[in-house]
Amino acid sequence: MKTFANILIVSVGMFFLTDSIAMPKVSKPQAAKEQIKMETIKIIHMDPTQLDNIELSPENGYSFMEIIAGNNPEAGTLNSYKSVDGKFNAGLSEYSKMTLRLKDWPQDEFMYFLEGQVEITNEDGSSKVYGPGDAIVMPKGFSGTWRQLSTIKKIHVSYP
Repeated sequence: MKTFANILIVSVGMFFLTDSIAMPKVSKPQAAKEQIKMETIKIIHMDPTQLDNIELSPENGYSFMEIIAGNNPEAGTLNSYKSVDGKFNAGLSEYSKMTLRLKDWPQDEFMYFLEGQVEITNEDGSSKVYGPGDAIVMPKGFSGTWRQLSTIKKIHVSYP
């Protein structure tokens, strides 16, 4: 005599029999997601005072940004969160005074400025100064100039 679970296996192919109990089949990626769901998911508090203890290191630039002014510029980042797929990031950053030429920014990045000021100039020559309390999105592919008028601290959230 076939049990209900056996009928599901034959008919639907979405369940397997374990100790006479029907259990859903899951792929390996789905199993990983299920494991994450079993862990306690907590709110991540991004406390700006954590930047008070961050160690700054020399900023050397990247392929998408060239340092064009600054006396031994330094930067420090505290990554507070990274998504399971590694694409979505959030954290806190501090940068000493510097000017950068940005070319084809590699990600969409939300920034909320906590301290300091930065003047951002678009390729068309238009510019604006941002400071404490200002929030901006620098879109992927942006090119322009980033001129810090002072040391800045910011909250950043990015997605490639």
